[in-house]
Amino acid sequence: MDQNLEMNNKRFFSKILLFGEYGIIKNSKALVIPYKKYYGSLKFSSKLDNSQKDSNINLKQLSKYIKNNEFVSNKINTLKLDSDIKNGLYFESTIPESYGLGSSGAVVAAIYESYKQEVGVNLEINDLKLILSNIESFFHGKSSGIDPLSCYVQKPLLVESKNSINTIDIPPHNINSKRTLFLLDTECKGNTQGLVEIFLNKFKRKDFEFFFENEFAVATNNSITNFLELKYEDFENNFIELSKKTFDNFQEMIPSNFKKLWTDGIENEDYYLKLCGSGGGGFLIGFTRDIDTIDQYFPKKNFEVLIRF
Repeated sequence: MDQNLEMNNKRFFSKILLFGEYGIIKNSKALVIPYKKYYGSLKFSSKLDNSQKDSNINLKQLSKYIKNNEFVSNKINTLKLDSDIKNGLYFESTIPESYGLGSSGAVVAAIYESYKQEVGVNLEINDLKLILSNIESFFHGKSSGIDPLSCYVQKPLLVESKNSINTIDIPPHNINSKRTLFLLDTECKGNTQGLVEIFLNKFKRKDFEFFFENEFAVATNNSITNFLELKYEDFENNFIELSKKTFDNFQEMIPSNFKKLWTDGIENEDYYLKLCGSGGGGFLIGFTRDIDTIDQYFPKKNFEVLIRF
C-alpha cells in the first residue's frame, strides 16, 4: 500500500460553471470557479464498505480504460494504480453526482495528480486539458476537459475559446454589498448527456443557431466581461437578458417546479435565474440586487450566497 498517498489525502474541490452553459460546447466564453463546499480524496481501506467497493471497482474500470486509450496510456502509471486498487484504493467524495459540480472531474484530477508519469513537469494548460479530457471521457463518452482541469488547478478559469484558457482572479467579495450571485438547489438530479443531445438537436435548426450565436452567446460573453471588469450595471442588464432568453429557448433544461419561480423573479424584479451547467436539476444560479429579499421566495436551506459584489 502506498502510505504516502494515504497520508497526503489531498482534497480536490468541486467546481461551478458560473457562465458558459452550452456555449462552452460551441466555442464561446465560459467562467469556471472552484466550489470548496464539496470535495473528494483518494483513500485506502483494508475493509471496503459497499460504497467504497463501488468506487474501487469504478477505479479498476477507469484504469483499464486508460490502458486502452492510446493517448493517455503512457501518461499514467497504471502499474502503481492497479497495485493500489488491489490494496483498497477508493475515492471518497462529498460532491453530489449529476449536479454539474464536477464529481467525475474531481476523480480524474485526483488520479492524474497521484499517478502521472511526469512528476515535476509543468504542462501548458491546453496540453493538461487534453490529457484530462481523454481520461474523463471514460465517464461521459466525450469530455471538454474543463471540469477536471478546474478541479486540478483549483483556480478560476476563463475560457475564451477551446484553445484559449487561462487561470484568473475574480473580483473580491464585498461583504457589505447586497448585490449577490447565489446558488439555488433544485433538489433533483440532472442528466447532462441527455440534455446536451437535446441542445445539439436544437442547434440543427438555423433559427436556433442564429439566436444562440447572435443573442445568447453574446449575452453570456458580455456578462463575463462585465463581471470581470466590475461594470455591474451592464452586468445586471446582461444577466437579465440571459434569464429571459433561457426561459424562452431552453424550457427542457428548466426543472418543471422552478418554471413559475423563474418567471416570478423576472416579473417582480427581485431576482433572476439562469442555468448552472446543463440544467435539468442540480443548482441554478441567481442574481439579486438585495439578498435580504430572497428568503421570502426560497427556503434558507435551498439557497446559498456565492459572491457579493
